[in-house]
Amino acid sequence: MKKLAFVTAIFLLSPMLIAQERLQLVTSVKPLQLVAHAIVADLGEVDLLIPPGASPHHYSLKPSDIRTLQKADLVIWVGPEMEQFLEKALQRSERPVLQLLKTEEEDGDHHEHQAASHKEEEHEEHNEHDEHEEHGEHHHHGDVDPHIWMDPIYMLEAAEQIKDMLQQQSPELSDKLEQNYQAFKRDLLQADKQIQQQLAPHQKSGFVVFHDAFSLFVEHYGLNQRAFFTVDPARSPGAKKLARIEKILNEPAVRCVFVEPQFEAPIVERIVADLPVNLGRLDPLATDVSLSQGYVGYLKDLANSIESCLK
Repeated sequence: MKKLAFVTAIFLLSPMLIAQERLQLVTSVKPLQLVAHAIVADLGEVDLLIPPGASPHHYSLKPSDIRTLQKADLVIWVGPEMEQFLEKALQRSERPVLQLLKTEEEDGDHHEHQAASHKEEEHEEHNEHDEHEEHGEHHHHGDVDPHIWMDPIYMLEAAEQIKDMLQQQSPELSDKLEQNYQAFKRDLLQADKQIQQQLAPHQKSGFVVFHDAFSLFVEHYGLNQRAFFTVDPARSPGAKKLARIEKILNEPAVRCVFVEPQFEAPIVERIVADLPVNLGRLDPLATDVSLSQGYVGYLKDLANSIESCLK
């Protein structure tokens, strides 16, 4: 009888054990990891494919990355416009994949989110006929800005997609996933409102960024980004582009130039050293943001950096 009771107990507990299996997610870049972690929370882990300090524009998969992808319950990436290195690997993978940025052919409904605020400037940049900038930018996005995590509303939609896919895979976790999503939504919308108020006094102050990565953030909060030095952070801007930006930086309303921690920008710092503008730092990849700070904390850090430089 004792032996039978023990076997019965194990049988009854086995569904509970299955339900407690932890979710394993993989995201390409850190900001997506922050969003996914808010939904998964204590239900599992969210691995990051591209390590801190590396750029998705020029990353190459390692054997350990392939192993990480193969064990994932869900792989989350922007799309080939951003992580070109991932496209073939995900096509060969049998793991569930969530591509957040659809092309116009794939999903016309997403086109309104794919802002092209600097299309004219990019066209002008290509017309410079600089051998480094004219052609061949692997992530040159033209009409589509792949830095979608710069738009908090887009990321709210992404969080809902992550939640929906995980609920389909693990219905026993549905209620908890819904709670996590609702908490993320509440915190994000509250922070978004606060940032709107925080940055409103600085909407007319001009600034220049090193890399064209912040357009969606700029549009969402009505900021006055006047120019960027380069589309591809691995390529130096041409002489004509530098001369035009230096002219912009001499305008009274332009307060700041932002560089990025992932890339050295001696040309930018040299130009700024002789001009009455501030030098600030913006991190497009949330390198130093912890999982506990989360995506909401990342948005606040961006807002604080911008406000500090534009004052």
